[in-house]
Amino acid sequence: MTLTELFAAIRASYVRELADAIAAADVHVEPAFRQANGELSVSGPLELPYRADCIPKGGDGRSVMVDSATSLDFEPITVDYGSCRVEIRPFVWDWVQLTVHGISEDTAGTTAKAWFLRWFDTDDTNEADEQGLFGVAHYLGEPKAVDEGFEWAIDFGSAPADALEDLLMKLAKAGGHRISLSS
Repeated sequence: MTLTELFAAIRASYVRELADAIAAADVHVEPAFRQANGELSVSGPLELPYRADCIPKGGDGRSVMVDSATSLDFEPITVDYGSCRVEIRPFVWDWVQLTVHGISEDTAGTTAKAWFLRWFDTDDTNEADEQGLFGVAHYLGEPKAVDEGFEWAIDFGSAPADALEDLLMKLAKAGGHRISLSS
């Protein structure tokens, strides 16, 4: 199994659950939180936006989060991504802990923010796919210093498996020498 196939299999479980949840109710799908003037709501030092999984139409505006009920079980693997070693343990697509070693906090934050905004679709221009999903990332937590590195919680939402590979490539090119993924 290639890395692309592994990430696609991990993603598939969550995307099925999200697609089932939106098919079962009349909801706004993967909406970005916005201010009254239409601007994206942002938070934290990196000023990042975020998305809900869905918000029921005609309700009180509270978002509904769809959490992975299952995860793909596999033996932890280690692969070389250029000069970066990537350690992958079982994780769920909607809440992964990514840790990178070898880059500064500024580089980590700048790299991750640029990646996230690309896959977030800030202008909501992505078209819905056959499951009604938009192929967008939902959340990137603020980088937290850990063991001479930085860690983020990430909700990849309905973003494709390519989004994770893109993030790994960007962090490796920024100087990351070790990255780990886990739940």
